[in-house]
Amino acid sequence: MTGIFTVPTTGRYAFEATINYSTTAVITVGLGAGINPSFAIRQNATTNLISGLFPLLNVNIIAVLNLRTILGNGTVTLAGEVDLNAGDTIDLFYNANGLTIGLTLGGANSGGIVWSCHRIS
Repeated sequence: MTGIFTVPTTGRYAFEATINYSTTAVITVGLGAGINPSFAIRQNATTNLISGLFPLLNVNIIAVLNLRTILGNGTVTLAGEVDLNAGDTIDLFYNANGLTIGLTLGGANSGGIVWSCHRIS
C-alpha cells in the first residue's frame, strides 16, 4: 500500500482524517510567528484540498515571557467535500513549515492515523 488513493470515477467525494501525533522529545524551543505546521489532503501531490493546523499554545505572560509552541501530544482532524476527476490521486501530507521538532505521526500509545473517502455523487 502506498497511502495514495486514485479516484476511480469523476464525482463529489467526502474525506475525513484523524491524525494523532506526539513529539519525540521535550519541547525546548518556541515557534516563530510564521511557523504553522499542518496536515493536508492533497490532490495530485500539489493542491491542498482540505488542511488543518497543529494545535498551538500561544501565551504572553505579563509581557515578560512569550511562548508559542505545538502541544506535546495532539490530534488534527480534517473533513470536507470536494469535486474530483477520474484518475486524480489523493494523499495525506505533513507540512512541517519550519517545525524542527521530531514527531511520532500516529502518536505514541494513541489512535494512530485514520482517513477515509466516500463518493457522494
